[in-house]
Amino acid sequence: MRHRPGQDMVMAVERVLATKDLVSPRRFDIAVKWRLFRHLRNDNDPDAERIYRWHILKRSGHRMSIGIPTDKWKRSVEHYLSSAKALYGAMVSEGFDPGFPIPIDPDGDLLDGSHRLACALALGIGMVPVERRKTHVFAPAWDRDWFLANGMSVTDLEHIRQDWNALRGLHG
Repeated sequence: MRHRPGQDMVMAVERVLATKDLVSPRRFDIAVKWRLFRHLRNDNDPDAERIYRWHILKRSGHRMSIGIPTDKWKRSVEHYLSSAKALYGAMVSEGFDPGFPIPIDPDGDLLDGSHRLACALALGIGMVPVERRKTHVFAPAWDRDWFLANGMSVTDLEHIRQDWNALRGLHG
Protein backbone atom coordinates (compact mmCIF):
# COMPACT_ATOMS: atom_id res chain seq x y z
CA MET A 1 0.00 0.00 0.00
CA ARG A 2 1.37 3.40 -1.01
CA HIS A 3 1.52 6.24 1.49
CA ARG A 4 -0.65 9.17 0.52
CA PRO A 5 -0.25 12.75 1.83
CA GLY A 6 -2.41 13.28 4.87
CA GLN A 7 -2.72 9.55 5.51
CA ASP A 8 -1.53 10.00 9.08
CA MET A 9 -4.62 12.13 9.66
CA VAL A 10 -6.96 9.25 8.76
CA MET A 11 -9.24 8.06 11.54
CA ALA A 12 -10.65 5.13 9.59
CA VAL A 13 -11.13 4.01 6.05
CA GLU A 14 -14.74 3.02 5.69
CA ARG A 15 -15.65 0.73 2.86
CA VAL A 16 -18.45 2.76 1.37
CA LEU A 17 -21.25 5.17 2.19
CA ALA A 18 -24.42 5.92 0.28
CA THR A 19 -23.84 8.87 -2.03
CA LYS A 20 -27.07 10.57 -0.96
CA ASP A 21 -25.92 10.45 2.68
CA LEU A 22 -23.02 12.75 1.77
CA VAL A 23 -25.37 15.49 0.55
CA SER A 24 -25.76 17.80 3.54
CA PRO A 25 -27.65 21.09 4.00
CA ARG A 26 -24.33 22.95 4.06
CA ARG A 27 -23.52 21.74 0.53
CA PHE A 28 -26.11 23.09 -1.94
CA ASP A 29 -23.18 23.26 -4.38
CA ILE A 30 -23.48 19.49 -4.83
CA ALA A 31 -26.82 20.10 -6.58
CA VAL A 32 -25.17 22.67 -8.89
CA LYS A 33 -22.46 20.18 -9.87
CA TRP A 34 -24.96 17.31 -10.17
CA ARG A 35 -26.99 19.42 -12.55
CA LEU A 36 -23.89 20.05 -14.71
CA PHE A 37 -23.05 16.33 -14.86
CA ARG A 38 -26.64 15.48 -15.77
CA HIS A 39 -26.37 18.06 -18.56
CA LEU A 40 -23.19 16.38 -19.78
CA ARG A 41 -25.14 13.13 -19.82
CA ASN A 42 -27.31 14.76 -22.55
CA ASP A 43 -30.15 15.89 -20.38
CA ASN A 44 -30.06 19.14 -22.35
CA ASP A 45 -30.33 21.55 -19.44
CA PRO A 46 -29.54 24.95 -20.96
CA ASP A 47 -29.03 26.54 -17.53
CA ALA A 48 -26.70 23.92 -16.02
CA GLU A 49 -23.43 25.32 -17.35
CA ARG A 50 -24.45 28.92 -16.68
CA ILE A 51 -25.27 28.16 -13.03
CA TYR A 52 -22.09 26.10 -12.60
CA ARG A 53 -19.95 28.92 -14.00
CA TRP A 54 -21.73 31.40 -11.73
CA HIS A 55 -21.06 29.24 -8.67
CA ILE A 56 -17.37 28.71 -9.44
CA LEU A 57 -16.87 32.41 -10.17
CA LYS A 58 -18.56 33.43 -6.89
CA ARG A 59 -16.74 30.74 -4.92
CA SER A 60 -13.23 31.16 -6.33
CA GLY A 61 -13.29 34.17 -8.65
CA HIS A 62 -11.39 36.54 -6.36
CA ARG A 63 -8.48 34.12 -5.91
CA MET A 64 -8.42 33.30 -9.61
CA SER A 65 -8.50 37.01 -10.58
CA ILE A 66 -5.23 37.61 -8.72
CA GLY A 67 -3.59 34.45 -10.08
CA ILE A 68 -3.94 32.18 -7.06
CA PRO A 69 -4.79 28.64 -8.17
CA THR A 70 -7.66 26.89 -6.47
CA ASP A 71 -8.06 23.17 -5.96
CA LYS A 72 -4.30 22.74 -6.54
CA TRP A 73 -4.06 23.95 -10.16
CA LYS A 74 -7.26 25.52 -11.44
CA ARG A 75 -6.84 29.17 -12.35
CA SER A 76 -10.10 29.87 -14.20
CA VAL A 77 -13.71 28.85 -14.57
CA GLU A 78 -12.65 27.21 -17.85
CA HIS A 79 -10.18 25.01 -15.93
CA TYR A 80 -13.00 23.93 -13.62
CA LEU A 81 -15.30 23.20 -16.53
CA SER A 82 -12.72 21.23 -18.52
CA SER A 83 -11.78 19.29 -15.39
CA ALA A 84 -15.44 18.47 -14.72
CA LYS A 85 -15.86 17.25 -18.29
CA ALA A 86 -12.74 15.08 -18.02
CA LEU A 87 -13.95 13.65 -14.70
CA TYR A 88 -17.32 12.84 -16.24
CA GLY A 89 -15.68 11.04 -19.18
CA ALA A 90 -13.41 9.04 -16.90
CA MET A 91 -16.23 8.06 -14.56
CA VAL A 92 -18.46 7.01 -17.47
CA SER A 93 -15.77 4.74 -18.87
CA GLU A 94 -14.10 3.51 -15.67
CA GLY A 95 -16.55 4.10 -12.83
CA PHE A 96 -15.66 5.64 -9.48
CA ASP A 97 -11.98 5.05 -8.71
CA PRO A 98 -11.88 3.27 -5.32
CA GLY A 99 -8.21 4.24 -5.00
CA PHE A 100 -9.33 7.80 -4.28
CA PRO A 101 -11.96 7.68 -1.55
CA ILE A 102 -13.85 10.84 -0.70
CA PRO A 103 -12.39 12.40 2.45
CA ILE A 104 -14.92 13.29 5.13
CA ASP A 105 -14.54 14.83 8.56
CA PRO A 106 -15.50 13.13 11.86
CA ASP A 107 -19.07 14.43 11.41
CA GLY A 108 -19.38 13.10 7.86
CA ASP A 109 -18.99 16.47 6.10
CA LEU A 110 -17.04 16.58 2.84
CA LEU A 111 -13.44 17.75 3.02
CA ASP A 112 -12.92 17.34 -0.73
CA GLY A 113 -14.40 15.39 -3.61
CA SER A 114 -17.58 17.36 -4.28
CA HIS A 115 -17.21 17.02 -8.05
CA ARG A 116 -16.59 13.26 -7.77
CA LEU A 117 -19.60 12.89 -5.49
CA ALA A 118 -21.87 14.93 -7.78
CA CYS A 119 -20.71 12.98 -10.83
CA ALA A 120 -21.33 9.67 -9.06
CA LEU A 121 -24.82 10.85 -8.13
CA ALA A 122 -25.54 11.93 -11.71
CA LEU A 123 -24.42 8.54 -13.01
CA GLY A 124 -26.56 6.66 -10.49
CA ILE A 125 -23.65 5.32 -8.46
CA GLY A 126 -25.29 4.60 -5.12
CA MET A 127 -22.23 3.93 -2.95
CA VAL A 128 -18.75 5.47 -2.90
CA PRO A 129 -15.62 4.78 -0.86
CA VAL A 130 -14.91 7.31 1.87
CA GLU A 131 -12.05 8.01 4.23
CA ARG A 132 -12.91 9.54 7.59
CA ARG A 133 -10.26 12.02 8.77
CA LYS A 134 -9.56 13.74 12.08
CA THR A 135 -9.65 17.18 10.47
CA HIS A 136 -12.94 19.06 10.68
CA VAL A 137 -14.28 20.86 7.65
CA PHE A 138 -12.87 24.38 7.42
CA ALA A 139 -14.55 25.67 4.26
CA PRO A 140 -17.57 27.92 4.51
CA ALA A 141 -20.98 26.38 4.04
CA TRP A 142 -22.20 26.64 0.47
CA ASP A 143 -25.76 26.43 1.67
CA ARG A 144 -28.96 28.20 0.65
CA ASP A 145 -27.94 31.35 2.55
CA TRP A 146 -24.56 31.50 0.77
CA PHE A 147 -26.26 31.36 -2.63
CA LEU A 148 -28.74 34.08 -1.62
CA ALA A 149 -26.00 36.31 -0.15
CA ASN A 150 -24.02 35.98 -3.37
CA GLY A 151 -26.91 37.09 -5.55
CA MET A 152 -28.32 33.91 -7.07
CA SER A 153 -31.73 34.59 -8.53
CA VAL A 154 -34.72 33.28 -6.60
CA THR A 155 -35.73 31.21 -9.65
CA ASP A 156 -32.31 29.55 -9.98
CA LEU A 157 -32.15 28.97 -6.22
CA GLU A 158 -35.56 27.28 -6.27
CA HIS A 159 -34.35 24.93 -9.02
CA ILE A 160 -31.22 24.14 -7.00
CA ARG A 161 -33.36 23.49 -3.90
CA GLN A 162 -35.53 21.10 -5.90
CA ASP A 163 -32.42 19.34 -7.23
CA TRP A 164 -30.95 19.11 -3.72
CA ASN A 165 -34.21 17.60 -2.44
CA ALA A 166 -34.19 15.10 -5.31
CA LEU A 167 -30.63 14.10 -4.41
CA ARG A 168 -31.64 13.50 -0.80
CA GLY A 169 -34.80 11.65 -1.82
CA LEU A 170 -37.01 14.36 -0.32
CA HIS A 171 -40.16 15.84 -1.80
CA GLY A 172 -41.38 19.44 -2.01
